[in-house]
Amino acid sequence: MPQKRRVHTGVRVSIDMTGSVSGSAILAAAVGTSLLAAWGFGALSDKSAQAAPQPAAVVRMTETATPIQRGADGHYWARAQVENKPVALLVDTGAAAVVLRPADARVLGLNPETLDYSQSVRTVSGMAQAASVTLSSVTVAGVEIRDVAALVVQADLPHSLLGMSFLGRLSGFEATPEGLVLKP
Repeated sequence: MPQKRRVHTGVRVSIDMTGSVSGSAILAAAVGTSLLAAWGFGALSDKSAQAAPQPAAVVRMTETATPIQRGADGHYWARAQVENKPVALLVDTGAAAVVLRPADARVLGLNPETLDYSQSVRTVSGMAQAASVTLSSVTVAGVEIRDVAALVVQADLPHSLLGMSFLGRLSGFEATPEGLVLKP
């Protein structure tokens, strides 16, 4: 029987010493490539639209970490607490920042009509104008991060996004069979 060796890539992959690669390794490579492509060419990848650089991560566990479950549509939907108010966010590693629809911005006490929409952003639907804001607190799956850069998009998007201005301040995140696990 060929010996197996583990290669740690954040995804469990095993390669036998005869050189054959398991089906899960091919799947892991495909998922990894997709995530890199989504991050590099995603909805808000335009350099001029990226939120300001983030301060050192202020991350803390608010409760026992629970994985973000995959929805029936195949996407990860986070039930977030933003400014201590519930907001549903689609996890999007291709978004440079947390992105809020005008309706969700209103729930958080922001007035979309008075914001400065001076940034051009590329969304899935095309170009749109966005306003930079800073969220004092975003909590997802038991992980709280303070002072999170976000964008309020003037166009009415179908949903708000949990982008890299939150995810990039974690030490990591991992897709597992149980869900998306955030690592503070």
